[in-house]
Amino acid sequence: MMQKNKKPSQLKVPTTSAHTISYVLVLLYLLVSFVPLFGAVDYDAPEWLYVSLLNAVSLVFIFKNKEDFKVFIIPKHIKIFFLVYLGFFFISCLSIITAINVSESLVQLARLVSMIVAMYCLYVFIRLNPKGFFDFFCKITVLLLLFYSWKAFSYSLGNYESPRTQNFINALPHSFSNGNIYTAFIVIQLPFAIYGSYFFKKIWKYAAIVSLFLTTYALIFVGSRAALLSLFIIYIFLIITTLHGLIKLKIGIKKEALLLLLLPILSLIMVLNVNRLDNNSSNSFTDIFILISKENYEDSIKLQEDDENLSHLVADLEGVGRPNNFAEARISLWNLAYRNFKHNPLLGIGYGNYKATAKKEYYRSARVGVFKNPRRAHNDLFEKLAETGVIGFLLYAILLLYPLILIIRILIKEKQFERRFLYISIFLATSAYLVDAFFNFPLERAPIQLLFSIIVIFILINFKKNDEVVSKTKSVYHVPLILILFLCTFSSIASNYAVLNSYQLQRSMMEDLKGKRLFTDQKLNNTYQSIKEQWINYPELSYVGTANNVYLANYAIKEKKYEEALEILNRSNTVNKDALLVKSFKSEIYLNIYDKIDSAKHYSEDVFDIYPSFKTNYNLLKKIYRKEKDTASIMRIMNIYTKYNFADVNEWQSKANTVYDYTGNSELLLKVLDTGIAYNPSSIKLLEAKKEVLDKLKFKSYLTDKEVKAKHQEAFDYFATQDYDKAKDVFEEILITNPKDYLSIQNIGIIDLVQKNYEEAIKSLTKVIKANAFTDGKAEYSRGYCYEQLGQLEKAKADYKKSRLKNYSQAMALPASKYE
Repeated sequence: MMQKNKKPSQLKVPTTSAHTISYVLVLLYLLVSFVPLFGAVDYDAPEWLYVSLLNAVSLVFIFKNKEDFKVFIIPKHIKIFFLVYLGFFFISCLSIITAINVSESLVQLARLVSMIVAMYCLYVFIRLNPKGFFDFFCKITVLLLLFYSWKAFSYSLGNYESPRTQNFINALPHSFSNGNIYTAFIVIQLPFAIYGSYFFKKIWKYAAIVSLFLTTYALIFVGSRAALLSLFIIYIFLIITTLHGLIKLKIGIKKEALLLLLLPILSLIMVLNVNRLDNNSSNSFTDIFILISKENYEDSIKLQEDDENLSHLVADLEGVGRPNNFAEARISLWNLAYRNFKHNPLLGIGYGNYKATAKKEYYRSARVGVFKNPRRAHNDLFEKLAETGVIGFLLYAILLLYPLILIIRILIKEKQFERRFLYISIFLATSAYLVDAFFNFPLERAPIQLLFSIIVIFILINFKKNDEVVSKTKSVYHVPLILILFLCTFSSIASNYAVLNSYQLQRSMMEDLKGKRLFTDQKLNNTYQSIKEQWINYPELSYVGTANNVYLANYAIKEKKYEEALEILNRSNTVNKDALLVKSFKSEIYLNIYDKIDSAKHYSEDVFDIYPSFKTNYNLLKKIYRKEKDTASIMRIMNIYTKYNFADVNEWQSKANTVYDYTGNSELLLKVLDTGIAYNPSSIKLLEAKKEVLDKLKFKSYLTDKEVKAKHQEAFDYFATQDYDKAKDVFEEILITNPKDYLSIQNIGIIDLVQKNYEEAIKSLTKVIKANAFTDGKAEYSRGYCYEQLGQLEKAKADYKKSRLKNYSQAMALPASKYE
């Protein structure tokens, strides 16, 4: 079958123009991260289409120059690697037999094909001049690092006084789908920048040094745990290597060694002192790893500045506290992957189908109220174990570990310092990829996959055996192999293009439906008919892993075509295992339109049992129980919801009020608030609620109408004698026992107005106006007067107009210039 030559034939470098085009094509592969969204819901769709199109161009170029490139002459160890890759692809195709959703398998298989073809093309280009391409690759990575790390550096320093909260980091404009992908992309390239800072000359050396500093700063600033682990490994390993070269080998790299030691320290010091959480002190090391939300940060600042010292109200309840969400979520996803593997250990659940599997275990660890379906296992090995079974897992593990073993063998043999440093850079980049593959899902991301492919190619090319056999495939197989490559490439183009169209439509629908309530007359930009005309049923799952048809059903609901909506939803029951959104929307239709309480309850309870912290469904289920006047069930699901979504301070307050409404027991109310505060110790809302309850308990808990009337008279008497402070004290005393006495609130506002405390007056008067407590227009007129005194004339005019509509006498006497 194979013709074998005992000595490897020398590959002739192609003509100058072909050689130049090879460099251009490799550069185009490396620039995949610059592909814009094109209106899609995520970058992965346009990026994979770009790769597959570039594959087609590369294949045409390669086979046009096939004699120069010697496309069918491949060393044995490299051929083994590609055969393992093809074996993994074959097993992945075979797993479609057991797939939950076939269309999702086809989407991911098309991307896998794109990656295999891209790797082959890159191998053909790079093997002609490995050292030249390595230097070229290092220089391009330096430029990429300068561009992308500058984004983080300029964003951080440009917002110097902004606290480093989770919201602030999430707003970083890095042009990737999330911070984990951004940091993985740059940390994998970092070893090559360090190599450049040692061995490049002149301008490229300085550029590499700057990129090294900026990238280190960016990685520490963003704080992704996996990338920080890789950063630590890279620096420790290269510092040891440098000290060995400096001390034992007497290599003249003192300046480089000093930079390698100082730059990470300088970056760390800057990150800790820029974007401080506390203006009076540096951020801590813990703050780098554990980000606080903007809301919690603002509450903690208010708590520190609180004159009333609310912090003493925090209850220290044994056994109550927040778990480690990062560890808990990751472990639940890995356990889920293992359970799916056990369900079908031979072929798995179907390649790409992790997003379609049932995830009750994960949802029980979810701590947010918004619906969130984890698409990936956050570990590529565990995910492939679940999706392709034991054979697919072993083949994929070989794809990851084989290059690592080869580069270690190369390192053991190499003694010359510069080449050894080169190989160490490749080894560390490989390690950084493997760390990310253990905690995230780089297999799905085209920019990271292309980097890894090039790194693997450098390893495969540099691993040489003296007695290695180079085999050439028989010419009879050439045409079929070429046809297969082109057929796979154009199939992947078709799939990737369809996915891009689907993602564009999904984004359009998501933005159109966002913030809109379905069972109202709020208008949408698109109509049900227009969406049907644009509809693409490939893939069947949306980007987030839910049934794509749910969007279409939403448009049917908005146009009151409820039977069609139910029919669409019924067809979507089997596209993924949980079908939670499908069931939740069916519940809403049965409740709001058909008044079928039993059907609505059935679907909503089913969703709640799987995903108790999903707030939209939780509120729906509460609404159902209220219709049935089922108090016990309301309290039961409140207890379950707050157990899982303990960060929802609004629901803790609602639960406390509900407990008090049903029992009238202040001690039970305080116990609920104490539990909520134990989970959310910096929540101003809960602490103020507790303080209000405690203050009320210090006073008489109820005033009769006669007593309130007497209090009002007492306050008016003080007001009449211009003893405003005493009048205000009486009104505030009334509010302690009756916080909704809007006459007292309004009169406090009037007193602040008289005393020229206009901003305080506006707060009180706004409460009265929002409550629509009185119809005489006095509150609107008084607030308008306050705005006028503060120079906010447009707001004043608006309030004066409202007061005139209520025929308030003083407003009616105003000149037209005051309200027009």
